[in-house]
Amino acid sequence: MEIQIQDLITSIKSDGIEKAKAEAQEIMAKANAEADAIIKSANEQKDKILQSALREIEVEKKSAEEKLKQAARDAQLTLKKSLDDEIKKIFTQSVASELKKDVLASVIESAAKAAIGDAEIVISEKDKDDISLSLIQELSQKIKKGLTLKTSSSLSGGVVVKEKDGSGYFDLSDEEMAKLLYPYLSDSLRKLL
Repeated sequence: MEIQIQDLITSIKSDGIEKAKAEAQEIMAKANAEADAIIKSANEQKDKILQSALREIEVEKKSAEEKLKQAARDAQLTLKKSLDDEIKKIFTQSVASELKKDVLASVIESAAKAAIGDAEIVISEKDKDDISLSLIQELSQKIKKGLTLKTSSSLSGGVVVKEKDGSGYFDLSDEEMAKLLYPYLSDSLRKLL
């Protein structure tokens, strides 16, 4: 009987060990399945985060490229305007230097002759010394009929003839002459702009 009990104990132990091994394998299989599910979920999350980051980077890259293009356009327009302003300034100075004493006197004389009735001839302060007394004497008849010769500090050079009643005027100032002549600059100079 002792042998039977011993066999029974061995059989129970053997069955318990087998059952424990089966349960351990089942627990290990569940743990491995859960680990695989966690790893799969983590990989999916990683892929989503990576794709989102790549989309954000692409949007930022395109935005930076557009800002760079806009800055280049702005710089080009600013440079073009600066060049245009500088050329107009130089051109105006050239026109002013060409309207020297004799030319200015001739322009004033022609303007005075063309003036009808009460007119006013305005010259710049800097040009008043270039107007000879002989020109004023030549215009004396017109001056007696209401022609006025005066200076203006706002005029840089040239001459402006205007009717006193405001009905008309001729602007032959340096600035206005430069504006009138500027469109006729050479094509090569215009292409620079």
